[in-house]
Amino acid sequence: MMRRTVLASALTLALPLSGCLGGTGPGDDPETETTTETRTDGGQTLSVESTSLSSLDDCPEVSIASEGDSSVVCRGCVRGKNGCTVAKLGDVSYDADTDELRVLVVTEEERGEDQMCTQALVDLGYEVRVELDGGLPTTVALRHDDVDGEQDVATQSL
Repeated sequence: MMRRTVLASALTLALPLSGCLGGTGPGDDPETETTTETRTDGGQTLSVESTSLSSLDDCPEVSIASEGDSSVVCRGCVRGKNGCTVAKLGDVSYDADTDELRVLVVTEEERGEDQMCTQALVDLGYEVRVELDGGLPTTVALRHDDVDGEQDVATQSL
């Protein structure tokens, strides 16, 4: 008789946590592809060929770097409001007047209709890769829009 009580109690305690504590959660599709093109004043074309955001297991320090003469890589960490929050690429745009590439990383909640989420702030590491055609911009500006609000987090001259 005591065994049934213990088992029922254990199941009752474990049921609210089921599906909330494992893996990287919804939105495991880590990459997004976009293509945009902007013409500079000098007639040279600088185009954003593709962009991708990959989730990282850790939360690295914010960094912006060029790889070769056609790629920009931004790494960092955004904060989600619960366990169902994922990092997404909000926007990538190029301003020809200032020769600046702007990258915005946002957080979004992704959950099913009947899915429960852990109610704790979560740190979401990411890596954004931007492939360019026509060279590299002079500067890259990185912004976050997460539970802490929208803010500039880094600007790097290349």
